[in-house]
Formats: sequence, structure tokens, C-alpha cells
Amino acid sequence: MKYNICLVSPDSSISRTTEQVVQELGDDLRCNVIIIDGNVKTAVSHVKPYVEKGIDAIISRGGTAIALTRAYSQMPVIAIQIEATDILKAIQGIPDGTKIGFISYSEVIYQYQALAELMGVHKITFFRLFHLGDEDTVIEQYVRDAWKQGIEVLIGSIHVREYAKKYNLRFVFLESGKGAILRAIREAASTILVRCQDRDEFKLISNIVDYTFTGTAVFDSRGRLQKWNPAFASMFAGESGTDWKVRIPLIFSSSRLQKVLDGSVPGGGEILRTEERDYAVTWQPVWEGAQLVRAIAFVQPVEQVQSYAQSIRKKQHGEGLIAYYTLDDMIGKSLAIRQVKREILKYAGTHSNVLITGESGTGKEMIAQAIHNLSQCSKGPFVAINCGAFTESLLESELFGYEEGTFTGAQKGGKAGVFELADGGTLFLDEIGDMPYILQNRLLRVLQEKAVMRVGGSKVIPVNVRIIAATNQELEKAIEEKKFRLDLYYRLDVLRIRVPALRERDGDISLLARIFLANLNKEYGRNKEFDKDVLHYLTTLPWPGNIRQLNNIVERMVLLSEGRIITMNDAAEALELGHNPEKGASKKIDTEQIEGLLSEGKSYAEIAELLGVSRSTLWRYRRKKK
Repeated sequence: MKYNICLVSPDSSISRTTEQVVQELGDDLRCNVIIIDGNVKTAVSHVKPYVEKGIDAIISRGGTAIALTRAYSQMPVIAIQIEATDILKAIQGIPDGTKIGFISYSEVIYQYQALAELMGVHKITFFRLFHLGDEDTVIEQYVRDAWKQGIEVLIGSIHVREYAKKYNLRFVFLESGKGAILRAIREAASTILVRCQDRDEFKLISNIVDYTFTGTAVFDSRGRLQKWNPAFASMFAGESGTDWKVRIPLIFSSSRLQKVLDGSVPGGGEILRTEERDYAVTWQPVWEGAQLVRAIAFVQPVEQVQSYAQSIRKKQHGEGLIAYYTLDDMIGKSLAIRQVKREILKYAGTHSNVLITGESGTGKEMIAQAIHNLSQCSKGPFVAINCGAFTESLLESELFGYEEGTFTGAQKGGKAGVFELADGGTLFLDEIGDMPYILQNRLLRVLQEKAVMRVGGSKVIPVNVRIIAATNQELEKAIEEKKFRLDLYYRLDVLRIRVPALRERDGDISLLARIFLANLNKEYGRNKEFDKDVLHYLTTLPWPGNIRQLNNIVERMVLLSEGRIITMNDAAEALELGHNPEKGASKKIDTEQIEGLLSEGKSYAEIAELLGVSRSTLWRYRRKKK
């Protein structure tokens, strides 16, 4: 395909030279060059019909090229550059001693000055033109000044000639040689090729944006909607019968668009709420140099994002390959839990094995996941297995995998064990103290050799896995009873985290209870609140089931309480449903004795322990008394 280039010639000599170049190159030129006449005043109107027909580029010279660039800013306009040979040709016929004036633009004058220094040619008085748009007035003034200075010959463009004639000065036209014109034509062809490639790439990008399901819109620096894709239009066009574009400023007035445009926030995401639905919006500011020129919005309905996220989580969780808890999920302000967080941060930076100890329900797996997400293994898989949930044979195949045909019902093609699945990541061995003794030896070998062999297999498979183990047992005692291997214990117990029981976390019980309540209110569509006595009462309980038990009890109170305020009666009912009543719950209350203990400053929890009655019974007594 040949491109069409329009060369606008301000002088017949340039037209002739161009025709010679085109004829000499012939088919090697690979573009059609259309030559038309035009100067600074006429070029724009002369070239207009060709622009409307679809030419690909324009070539001209000096002020004419500048005028065309201003008029057709979307069209490539290539200026023919003045070369040293053109300057020499202009001055070679001027006798020595002649006073010469040179009227041209800076780039031409600079080129002559460099040439003059090298060759010692005529001394010339320069009149520099700047691209101000008032060249007529400036050129006439320059010619007048030259005449007053006694200059005999002026060198310049066609536009200078008419004024030189007016003041009876000799004029030499600064012609453009074949080399300059050829270079301009080749530059125009290269520019067209690049523009075509850019246009094709832009079309490809536009197609990608148009066919994506994410709504995409561009806002200018004043917050006005400029461009959008069909997905964006469909999201908001269906919201009412009115022109949806009219409603966009109102819809986005509550968004962070203005803050993105004024640079007070660096983009990011937010939830945009409308009457019909909620949208997840991600903002991307666009800079040109140091100036913020526009902002791009990527929009998706919230339910679509949630559905997608759920499907991903479901798949990953089903495969057991993701750690979704982080350090931020560990709620608590107590000194004990702050110490645990410090240890997590410290240990996450290593690749050593970690042993987590603590009672059931204290959140040991959450700690393991937090360590993984902070470690160098965070981009790898997180695989968890409960060592106490399988029989010996099943646990062996789960840990190490098996080959096809190893046993009846074995999966075709065999199955990878958790060590293989966790390669490059973290393997969490929960309830490690319940692992059968015979398997502990094989586990130790895998940890030592960093390689695993499947059940029924003969091939050794190298694995790079970080081990985090957890137990609610006293492993030292299990070692004494010959239920746990000492060498395995030392292999696992490189770094240790002891998770405090809930009763040891001063101040965290009420904090956790309020957070559980807020989450449950959201889940069940309730608006419950704790009576302050209930929160105090919860802090007095031992919580043998720890955080898991507290969460379950709060959920019972939310579901079983009838009023908006969860009272002590609700708490007592939930607790008595949650476990066997305390010994002495039905014991007759000695009111005088209670009053006497209260007058001594005893709390209800202390009185319940002294009298051997349930705390809930005492709380009911207190409510009746009020």
C-alpha cells in the first residue's frame, strides 16, 4: 500500500527539485507525492481539499510548514530542513565585501553560524525570526532595519523577497536541495508508518476495552466524562429512562473522583452507592509529566465482584492451598496477644520450623496463616492437615501421597500428598501431638531429607516446604510416655509460639465479644447491643473453649434474645444451653449472706464461688432485687 504525501511548495524551484527527486527514485519511493503551490498566506486553503480526501502527511518549508502545523494539528507536517550546502549555494554568488543580511528562523541561523566558524565565509548580519504568528510585520521591520544599516543583499525565504524589492535590495532565495527534500519525504513516510502502527495498536486496545466486562470510563481534569466503553454505558443506562450521561456527574459526585483529580488521594478503590445498586470502583490517575490530566474509572457491580471472589476462594479453599488470615485479623490489645504478634513478625522473616502450642480454640491456625502471609513463602501454597482426623493408613496417604494401584479404591494416576501440594509454600500440621507414633519416624525422615516418597512408589520427590506445627497437648509429657518422638520434637520446635488462653488476655474478652456481635448483627440483619453487665459478666468466665466458645455463646445470645438489648437473663439462658449448669446452680440462695458479702465489697463472681452457686443464678437474683 502506497501512502499519499502532499508537498506544499512556496517556490517553483522547490517544485522542480521535488519532481526531479520523485522521478529519480521511481518505484523505490513507495509513496505518492502530490506537489501543490502555497506560501504562508495561501498554503492552508490550498491543501484543505487534499486533507479532506485523506492524505497521510504534509511536507513544506519554513513559515509555510509552521502555518500548516497550526492549521492541521492532527496531521503529520514535516518541515524541509535547510542544509549547509543550501546555505553555501546561496552565498557563493555574492561578491566578497558585499554587506549581507540573513532573515530566517533560529535553526537555520545556528546552522550558518557553525558553518561560518569552520570555513571563514562572509560576515553576515542576522535577523532572527521567532514563531510568533506576526511574521509579516516582523519581516518588514527587519528589511527596513537592513536597509538603514546599508545592507546590500538579503538572503531568506520567498516571503522576504517582496519586502526586499520594496526597499530596492538585492534578494537571494535560500533554496532547498535534493538531499533535504529526500530526507523530508523519507521522514514523512516513516512518520506515516509509525502512526499506522499506533493506530492499529490503539484499535486493538480499544477492542479489548470495548469487549471487557469491566466498565471503563475516562474523566478529564475537570471531572467531565470523556470516553466510556459499552460495559460502563450498560451499567448506568439501565438505571432510569433519562439520558444516563446527564446523571453521571450526580452519581459520581459522592465518589473520590475530585480527590483523585486534585491529587489528594493516589487513586485506589471504593464502593459507589446508587439507588439501584452498589459498584466497586477503582481509580487510576493519568499524569503527563508533572500535570494530572485525567482519571480512569474501572467499575464493576459489587455482587459481581463478590461472586467472582467467592468462586476463587471456594476453589482455593477446596484445594486447601490458600492462607486467608493475616496479622490484621488477630484482634486484641492485651499484652499477651501483642507479644504473640511480635513473635509472628520476627519468625515470619525466617524459613525455620515453628511449633505453636495452646489450648483448643485459641486460634493456632490463624497464627500459622499470618506467618505464611508475612513470609517469603506467601506467594506459594498454604496447605493444612489435621493429624488427628485420620486413621494411620489414611493419614500416611494424605501426607505422602500414593501411586496408582497401591490399594483398592486408589485414585487413577495416583495422588499427590500434602508435602507435594505445599512445595514452595507452607505446610501446617495441626494437632501434631495426635499423629500415630509409627508415622512420626517417616515424617522425621522427610523433614531431614527434604524429599518424599509416595506410598507404593519408588521415586524420591524433592520438596521445599516450611513446616508449622500446632498442638494443644504437652509434648514433653507425651515424650516421657513414649507417645511422641524426641528427635521429631526437636526438629519441629525450632521456634515456638505459645498462644495465651482467652482468660489470660486481659481486656480482650469484651473487645472480641463486641466485634463478634457486630459481625453477627450484619450476618443476621439484627441491631443487638450488650447490656454493660453482660460484658462484665463475660470477662469473669473461664472460657475453656476459648475464642471459639465465646463466638458460639455470642451467636446464641443474638439468636435467642428477644429484645434489642442482650440482658443478663439472655446471657444466663445462652450459657446454660451451651454447657451443663454449674454445680450448685439449684442451691437455695441465702439472701442475707449475699447482702453481707456485698457489703464487704465482694463481686457477684466472687460470691458465686464462695457460696457454690452458679453465677447466672446470682445475676438473676440481682435483676429481681432491682
